[in-house]
Amino acid sequence: MAANKYNNTIMFKNSTLAITTILMGILFAISACNAPSTDTGIEESFEQIKEVTPITGAEIESMEIKKKDNQDSFLTVRLNDGVEREAWCIEWNEEEAFGIQNGARLYSTAGHESWKKLNYFMSIKDDLRASDPELTAKEIQVIIWSLIDSPPFDVDKISGYDEIDPRVYKDGTPLFDVQKVKDIVSRVETDLASAKNKKKNSGQGVTVIENDGQTIITADETAFAVKTTTANGQTVVDNTSSSCFDETIIPGVSFNRWGWTNGTLSDPSGDLTYDIYAGAGQCDLNKGTRVGELIVNYSNGTLTVTYKMTETGFTGNLYTLSETHLYAGSDPYASNKGSGNFTVAPGQYGNQENHNDITEYTYEIEGLSGDIYFIAHAVVNGFNPNAD
Repeated sequence: MAANKYNNTIMFKNSTLAITTILMGILFAISACNAPSTDTGIEESFEQIKEVTPITGAEIESMEIKKKDNQDSFLTVRLNDGVEREAWCIEWNEEEAFGIQNGARLYSTAGHESWKKLNYFMSIKDDLRASDPELTAKEIQVIIWSLIDSPPFDVDKISGYDEIDPRVYKDGTPLFDVQKVKDIVSRVETDLASAKNKKKNSGQGVTVIENDGQTIITADETAFAVKTTTANGQTVVDNTSSSCFDETIIPGVSFNRWGWTNGTLSDPSGDLTYDIYAGAGQCDLNKGTRVGELIVNYSNGTLTVTYKMTETGFTGNLYTLSETHLYAGSDPYASNKGSGNFTVAPGQYGNQENHNDITEYTYEIEGLSGDIYFIAHAVVNGFNPNAD
């Protein structure tokens, strides 16, 4: 069982926890996000108080944390539902437990002022990635440390941090784009100065996972609609109806991101049903989880699309929608409003809404003609702390 880092008001405190060695049938690889540590104990997570909200029904019987060395995430965490999610370190100077463990606790940062910078960044992270395919997990991790700033972190002083993960800094050399980190941190701070963005993201948050090692976080899952079929008893992508972003539909145009463009549809299409998959990196359905369905009808120049969450997460509640983005047009992809280049960034799709953890939403796009493509994106929450 993980040591409880939270008091009855559910706040992180600056105190030291004793280590209890637990024999669980496996050995844990201990690492400060895989950095060497001189500590003999696990320190309390934060030097300043940060409020969080316990997630009802999120008692974790077993979970597994893995280190990742790829473009998409710094860590992964697999909870009771068997879904592998991207995860991130909170502290750059604390030890972390890899492997299978029991008794983790989950909390939400939604609505808490002290987490607003991180909450906002995580809400735009996938859009930033789609706009910049060279944005890696290393930059994202360093941005997270910079925005939480507890313990204090300054990217310009990284050479003085002995415990820093060698995946991001080694032999006196940053292994990430320092200027890109600074630019995105600056953008977050500038955006949050806007009343529009303060209101837009006031209800969004990340999931804080207290476990046997340092505290980690995981965010809402990005999801896309895709047409599927069955082959040899397996659910697979219907390649006649859906194309991964990394495929070349237009000569010279492809994207190093996962997700699907769907089409073409002819008018009238009749009612069509697509699956909504979350976390299916590299367009591999086996890496993702089906969270709902998309009902589509194209008739008389109007595309009607309904997102519907049909599956439950490990808390027993339906997955919910916190954002939706929908593109429809004669090209397979949306066009960047500035450059005019094709893009798969959800923020450029032209139809978007922020939601307060709803399970169904409908768009109607009028004025279309001829055969069309569409891309349906969503941000899906499976850890709703306000769920009944």
